[in-house]
Amino acid sequence: MAHHRLAKTTNRSVVGMMTEFAFLGSAYVESQEAVDLVELSLWLARTPCGPLYSRHGSPDRELAAHIARRHG
Repeated sequence: MAHHRLAKTTNRSVVGMMTEFAFLGSAYVESQEAVDLVELSLWLARTPCGPLYSRHGSPDRELAAHIARRHG
């Protein structure tokens, strides 16, 4: 395990995306009879994100690119 540090952010884009993910997660949960948290996380990972537009666009593609850089 790596060491991590949590801190406040002044980046309004990050705060906005976290708010949007919370909204989308609530909408997903309300539309399902049974909630599968893995499916929810995969669904949210495909969501386009403003902070990632200049790179890979969505968390799933950003993660794939990061892994490819580290192991490629």
